[in-house]
Amino acid sequence: MKLDDIQNEGVMEIKKLCAKYGISLTELSMHLKVTWTRFYEIFSGKRRITVDTDIRLCHFFKKNFGYFAKKQLEYDLQIETRNLEKKLEKIKTVDEIIKR
Repeated sequence: MKLDDIQNEGVMEIKKLCAKYGISLTELSMHLKVTWTRFYEIFSGKRRITVDTDIRLCHFFKKNFGYFAKKQLEYDLQIETRNLEKKLEKIKTVDEIIKR
C-alpha cells in the first residue's frame, strides 16, 4: 500500500455525515463555532483532527467523544509506520538484543 492509498477515515466520516444531513462546510463551521478554514485545512490534509475539533464534532453529531480523534490517530499511525519502515528495519527488538 502506497501513502496515497491511505485515507483519513475521520475526514471521510465528516464528509459523509455532512452529506447525510445536507450541511455545508461553512454551515458546519458556524454550528461548531470555528473558522471555516479549520475544516478546509482538515479536508485538504493540511491540518489534523484535534481533540478540540473531535469534541465539537462528537457533540454536534451525537457521537462518543474521541470518535473522530481515534480515526485521526489510526490514520497518523498508518502514515508514520509507512514513513519509518526503513528505519524500523534497522532497529533491533529487545528479544534480538537479549537473545534468550
